[in-house]
Amino acid sequence: MPVLRSAPGAWPIDALAPVLAGHTTVAVGHSGVGKSTLVNALVPGTDRAVGVVNAVTGRGRHTSSSTVSLRVPTGGWIIDTPGVRSFGLGHVDIANVLRAFTDLAAVTAECPRGCTHREDAPDCALDEAVADGRLRADRVDDFRRLLASVTA
Repeated sequence: MPVLRSAPGAWPIDALAPVLAGHTTVAVGHSGVGKSTLVNALVPGTDRAVGVVNAVTGRGRHTSSSTVSLRVPTGGWIIDTPGVRSFGLGHVDIANVLRAFTDLAAVTAECPRGCTHREDAPDCALDEAVADGRLRADRVDDFRRLLASVTA
């Protein structure tokens, strides 16, 4: 998806709507970030409830309490969702996190038995793969941050 930039209050709807055509798109994000405001701009007459942005904190507030799927007039569908108030991975098995990173999973097969794949893990194959250019460092860092949040 192309990066679309706009000035405050000036949504790039003419550029965004064609990108959504032929697709079902879900608006997901923290409470108060403007998902419903965007949906209202994409689908005129929708009138999804929106809140105001606090002038002091610069933050919106949780307003939507239901999920709705709407046809975008230029094609496709947009699904507006209530905001996410918190997100945690404490219930997720670490092996399942690794399965989401198939490129890393293949490399970790070279790790010594019992390797935790964390930054301080001795002889972790992920570090060697970054050093020799087989893996991007930011990709491994993302994986390790997820691992840390699972055990936090």
